[in-house]
Amino acid sequence: MGFVGDTLGGIDGIQWYYIVGIVIFVGLFIGVAIYTYTIPKKDLNKFKSSIFEKEELNKQK
Repeated sequence: MGFVGDTLGGIDGIQWYYIVGIVIFVGLFIGVAIYTYTIPKKDLNKFKSSIFEKEELNKQK
């Protein structure tokens, strides 16, 4: 990584920032995925109908 690797390489304990960053990212990703898969179908239909107008919904059926 050149300049960045050389500059950050001299700092003691810098590897913990990489580990913490990856753990936060993976944790948020898993949390959002679980939340998305557990949304009730009733709520998803409500979200869908709030985006489209009734005429557009009737055309799709």
